[in-house]
Amino acid sequence: MIRKTIIEFVDIDEEKITEETNFITDLNLNSYDFANIIGKFEDNLGIEIPDRDLRKLETVKDVQEYLIKKLQ
Repeated sequence: MIRKTIIEFVDIDEEKITEETNFITDLNLNSYDFANIIGKFEDNLGIEIPDRDLRKLETVKDVQEYLIKKLQ
């Protein structure tokens, strides 16, 4: 789900997105684009991710682990 959401916003092949992919340095996202992706996760999962937590989410793995904890 994370990869599919990313490719909605970034023109990249899904298989090129790994757990180590960094949203800013690897995908060249600005803060607005990153916020839109996070907003899509929030909408899809019915959760809220506080702004203070966004700074901790640098890689796909960070988001994956965060969402797993948030949904438990």
